[in-house]
Amino acid sequence: MHTFYKGQQEITSTALMKQFDSSNPIPSIFEELRTVLVVHRSGSMAEAARELGVTPSTVSRQVSRLREALGFYPFVKTDGSWRLNPSLLKLVDAFETAEAMLASELRCLNQDEAGLKREVKIAGPASIISHILIPECADLAEKHPQVIPIFERRLNAEGLGLHDIVVAFRPPEAGRLKVQRCAAYNYALYAPETWETGDGWITLIDKFAAAHNEDAQRFFGRAASLKTDSFDQSLRAMRLLGLAGPLPIPIARTVHGLKRLDAREMEVSLDLFVIHHESRSDDPDIRATVDWVIQNLKKMSESASE
Repeated sequence: MHTFYKGQQEITSTALMKQFDSSNPIPSIFEELRTVLVVHRSGSMAEAARELGVTPSTVSRQVSRLREALGFYPFVKTDGSWRLNPSLLKLVDAFETAEAMLASELRCLNQDEAGLKREVKIAGPASIISHILIPECADLAEKHPQVIPIFERRLNAEGLGLHDIVVAFRPPEAGRLKVQRCAAYNYALYAPETWETGDGWITLIDKFAAAHNEDAQRFFGRAASLKTDSFDQSLRAMRLLGLAGPLPIPIARTVHGLKRLDAREMEVSLDLFVIHHESRSDDPDIRATVDWVIQNLKKMSESASE
């Protein structure tokens, strides 16, 4: 018997199941569970709304409907993030597995249909998508013309959400997921060739780089001139405004007119993980796309280390 929480009131799994007897069948909660899964993985109702393509108020209504169906609250808000009620972990995991299996079976039904295009949703850091994966899409199209990659920026979220493949900086804590550590993503400080010590600098917003920003402020001896939410924005500002700042080495080394600053203590290396659901491992399109992503990330890492 399991114990759930409804506000401060404890309710048992036996009591919960009495709500769903033969005269009161379990309601259809497919869409509500999908919404709860995405909120759980992203930690934010606003981010979940963006992934689902709906408004935050729609997400809130879906969560409320699931609360009414189950009789207890699906989430607890802590440190600004929505944390899943521990009692729902197995249910949400089962839903994610079932949805992945359904998607895999639907693909298999159409696998032999000649010329059929199949979308594969890939999520990850914007810099990796725009500078590492998109430039190699011609290679993917040549080898696997049936695959249409759908890219979406995604950072610091857990699990797959609604994606087929995710590139992440940390492995998920739970779920029936296949995780492969495939490369390192290295960062260093760069500046335009005209930059001199004492000039301004730029960095990412604290949401993405709070700890590194503190170290950088000590290194530069002053607060950042501005902050952005992507390296593409930072790079443009560096070139236009003459600012120094951190950049991924694979990106910076391809940009003319930048110099690498002598700041070894500020260099950072992060592991990259490629994640997909274990039920999709036999899907040839997913398998081929996962291999393509890993191949390019490894090539990027090897090139940067040279």
